[in-house]
Amino acid sequence: MKYVNIYGNKRKIGKKNVRFIRNSGKIPCILYGKNINIPFSIPLESLKKIVYTTEIYGVTLKIEGYDQSINAIRKEIQFDPVNNKILHVDFYKINQYKPIILEIPVKTVGRPIGVEKGGEYYSFIRKLKVKASPSNMPESIELNINFLDIGDRIIVKDLYNDQYTILHPSHTLISRVKSSRTIIKSSQEKENQEEKENKKIK
Repeated sequence: MKYVNIYGNKRKIGKKNVRFIRNSGKIPCILYGKNINIPFSIPLESLKKIVYTTEIYGVTLKIEGYDQSINAIRKEIQFDPVNNKILHVDFYKINQYKPIILEIPVKTVGRPIGVEKGGEYYSFIRKLKVKASPSNMPESIELNINFLDIGDRIIVKDLYNDQYTILHPSHTLISRVKSSRTIIKSSQEKENQEEKENKKIK
């Protein structure tokens, strides 16, 4: 998992202070975890890389008044329901020895051989909930779909590995290749034609 450095200023709590922070172009945040609860603020620009992206990032927080940097993950983000502006962000302190749970994007690689034959590829899941230690957390889950022929599918069970655990039932369907309507129609027309020819022969 990649990490992004973020520098924050310690802040006071309360509605007036939060309003002042937002008016100054910053975002009120909080870092929490075992024996830790630190309110702070950061510039909006610092958040863009970890919010407006499909990539998964950890953050290394350097907060004013604290000597040590703290590794964390973005846990929850609050948006304004009217203009969709960021209102507040929660960060959770992570322990490199303890597993965390994140939703990891699924990325496909290749082109199914079934599509080359006229089939249609379907993808059902864009993200998978994964449990792993921070050092083993993948940035994405790569799906090699080159081998998929018409009628083939990929389920969660097919993605088993010893680095992380996918928290979905093993039979959960991720992608498949089905016969297209064109192929089905062509096959039916061929069968009908063969039946007609057989009747003529009789």
